[in-house]
Amino acid sequence: MANYDKKISKALVEIAKTVEKLDGTLEKLDSAEGKVKQFFEQEIAIHEIKKIAREYDKIDKYEEKEAEEWAHKITVDIEGQEKALDNIAKEAEKLDEVLSGMSDDDGKIKSFIAQKKAAHQIKKILHNCGLYEDYVEDELENL
Repeated sequence: MANYDKKISKALVEIAKTVEKLDGTLEKLDSAEGKVKQFFEQEIAIHEIKKIAREYDKIDKYEEKEAEEWAHKITVDIEGQEKALDNIAKEAEKLDEVLSGMSDDDGKIKSFIAQKKAAHQIKKILHNCGLYEDYVEDELENL
């Protein structure tokens, strides 16, 4: 059971790292590069989050020491962690549904906004687990 607990914790840690990497990349992009580059960066990050969420029971390649340093930050019990991971997976699935329901006429802007909303929800879930300190509740108000 302890091994299963570690795998869930590691999955949440990897998702948090992916979100932090996305935030860093988006900060580095200047406004001249536009929303298209941001759209693709978000798409890559969300793909990685979905991959982690779907395969969290197969995780075995992460550096133990680094994962343990992050894992000590988690402030919820194993049931809370499972629920958080399930909620992240559901957010990714909802995003897939929204994006698949869009026509080509809807354009990249609506896709960008849908991705931004999904990323925001994932950040909120990670923040509630104690894994994402940079969460800003009103982040979407500036879109």
